[in-house]
Amino acid sequence: MSIQTYRAKWILPIDAEPMEDGEVVVEDGRIAAVRARVSGSTADRDFGDAVLAPGFVNAHTHLEYTVQRGFLEDVPFFPWVRALNAAKAHLSPDDWLMSSRLGAMECLAGGITTIGDNTDAGVTMTVASESGLRATIYQEIFGIDDREPIAPILEALRGKIEAHRRFASDRVRAGVSPHALYTLRPELLRALAEYLRVESLPSSIHIAESPAESALMERGEGPFWEMYLRRGITWTPPGVSPTRYADDLGLLNAGTLAIHCVQQDESDIAAVANSGASIVHCPKSNAKLGAGIAPLARWLKTEGLTVGLGTDSAVSNNTLDMFEEMRAALLMQRGVQRDVEAVSARDVMRMATLGGAEAMGWGDVTGSLTPGKRADLAAIRLSRPHTTPATDPYSALVYSARADDVVMTLCDGDALYDEGAWRTIDGTATLSAAREIRARLSDAMKRGA
Repeated sequence: MSIQTYRAKWILPIDAEPMEDGEVVVEDGRIAAVRARVSGSTADRDFGDAVLAPGFVNAHTHLEYTVQRGFLEDVPFFPWVRALNAAKAHLSPDDWLMSSRLGAMECLAGGITTIGDNTDAGVTMTVASESGLRATIYQEIFGIDDREPIAPILEALRGKIEAHRRFASDRVRAGVSPHALYTLRPELLRALAEYLRVESLPSSIHIAESPAESALMERGEGPFWEMYLRRGITWTPPGVSPTRYADDLGLLNAGTLAIHCVQQDESDIAAVANSGASIVHCPKSNAKLGAGIAPLARWLKTEGLTVGLGTDSAVSNNTLDMFEEMRAALLMQRGVQRDVEAVSARDVMRMATLGGAEAMGWGDVTGSLTPGKRADLAAIRLSRPHTTPATDPYSALVYSARADDVVMTLCDGDALYDEGAWRTIDGTATLSAAREIRARLSDAMKRGA
């Protein structure tokens, strides 16, 4: 039997009130106790002026894009999508693998223990398994052109899911990402909804992200519509909002992550809540791409609706920093609502931990410091100038802290990151390879190769 005791000035369970001068006892990878410091006893690690919190749950990201950080700056949404797709042709499977490792490094260094990752190349299943991250990996699928038969697309997807299942474990699960409503034709989306139902697979789909998507769905106009015309793609606008269209096709169910949902009204929000699906909020990515500010404050007031938090990719956000994401989510809502009570620090901290875990079906395993759950922990120092003095852990983490304040990250009680050292990833080799890949990609794009 393996038992460790970790102490800190603050323990932040999420599902209970913060505890000052406390400790977390870990037994064989599970949380055995969350308690006040036991006088006269010793700890395996005393973090001092710090917070022990659940590891963050980054419910939406694309680790394979990490090497493209800063690659497409200040570009509107539609041209950004096209340029990102063009760049894919210049990266090999080994490049995607190394890029995903770089993303995993950043996650672990920032206290992230669980990810919801959408992958086209499929390599993050390998990276999650080798790095020790807890993860649901959603294999992306595309298919807007009705000249492409559906059967071979589904057969290829089945093959990829079977390959992913070989890596599946107690920490890593496979899922499917029907990429977006504008990259898949309705017949294929219906077929995918049925496949997901039969196979009982979780799903993640980008929905209602941009005004361009709404223009396409509701009115048959805008840049996506013009792209269809240029490519000779036959497609009939449904004449409803993206959320309503997804619901009508059977894509919104328990086990579905509806990503972004920026362009939503009250009926759209009710449709997601009634379906049992969850929403993942990505405020920095939405703002950077000019997509808008999602109605987070309304989501949080909607009964039965679970909301998680995600960074999206490093190419649309630049960092995988959940502290920044929490801060952006809160501040944007207060600014647009002109109401200091619109969203609280507790709200966004819950979204970044237990909310994301519940959204992805990991809520009984992780997301809070609850005895019996797996020991997924982040130790976050509060002793530096920008976090001193700290008298409330929620306030300190949401308004002041940042990713480089993380001291240690544990998953299943295993220390995967500790004081600048990664235990499961060769950091030096990964950083070196990432720089070389990026230089090669930049050169290829400049030459138009």
